Amino acid sequence: MFGRGGEESIQLVRAGVPIRVTPGITAGVGGLAYAGIPVTHRDTNQSVTFLTGHDQTGATPAAIDWQAVARGSQVIVLYMSMKHLDRIACELIKGGRPGDEPVAVVCNATLPSQRVLISSLACLAGDVRANAMVAPAIICIGKNVPLRNEIDWAEEWLEGQLAMSGFSEFATAAGSRGSGSGPA
Repeated sequence: MFGRGGEESIQLVRAGVPIRVTPGITAGVGGLAYAGIPVTHRDTNQSVTFLTGHDQTGATPAAIDWQAVARGSQVIVLYMSMKHLDRIACELIKGGRPGDEPVAVVCNATLPSQRVLISSLACLAGDVRANAMVAPAIICIGKNVPLRNEIDWAEEWLEGQLAMSGFSEFATAAGSRGSGSGPA
């Protein structure tokens, strides 16, 4: 989702190169699930909106009505948004999202170097900078984020896998799994 699969497929077909599409699970669903965050849950949301945080030029997409998104979606999942978090968060808050709404940033989803940061919409950009969170990252905004406190299974599993393989470190944002901003 929001990659170049469609663009590359068109170019290959136009060039006469045979292609085969293999379906997969997008990071906005699978990566979040791996971090213990379900994209949907009957207790928190009945809708989710997937958006990209930059267009072909690298700028925040002008075609997205951020205030309408703020009002119209219970959960927002952002791809390729790390450079524009200040602006996106500001636009969403301006559109009516609460500043204390929970947000998760999942870097390197599903990899041993996976890191998860739990923050709030108002503190998001500063917390990302303070914790040196970097792309590639998926960002999830909504009431489903705190479910990680109950579901986070991967961190312990990955630590066990690394221990069995002889590695001694697990790259994660260390800290409490409690609510509030800061690493989790």
